[in-house]
Amino acid sequence: MTGDTDFHIGRRGGVCATCASALAPGAPASSALYTVAGAGQDSFERRDFCAACFDDPAKRGEPFSWWTAVVPTPEVKKAVFDTGVAKEFLVRLLREDAPERASLRYLLVLLLLRKKIVKVTDQFLKGGVEVMVLAVPPDETVFEVPCLEIDEAEATKLRDELGRLFAL
Repeated sequence: MTGDTDFHIGRRGGVCATCASALAPGAPASSALYTVAGAGQDSFERRDFCAACFDDPAKRGEPFSWWTAVVPTPEVKKAVFDTGVAKEFLVRLLREDAPERASLRYLLVLLLLRKKIVKVTDQFLKGGVEVMVLAVPPDETVFEVPCLEIDEAEATKLRDELGRLFAL
């Protein structure tokens, strides 16, 4: 519930109100409230300043109130791996069974196994190659996936491709 005496002070802006330089993460910045002329006694305006501008009384003026804090470093948001989309993509790759995408299929299987989205129900040798029998929920569709050896260069290329496909 808000009353007539509630004040709404916005968030810190990204630039200094005087020199328009960016308020750098990790640097001190001051915020000040000024009475707005002609808007009544309960109307205030927020202005944010870099340390150099706030330290200069001519630039700072006469604030009603002020405070200083360190500009926080923005949090780097970690990309989210959408397992539902990845599972659907894997099912299409498995049904397509294109030989040129075998490495991509295998790497995606390993990722989804790690996240417990798919499961291995059996393993066997077929023509000297180890093969995983993979069950994909919800209907437990079964696919055979040959286990491949992927060298470091190919793994990097595949990781980049998966990152591009899934915006990681």
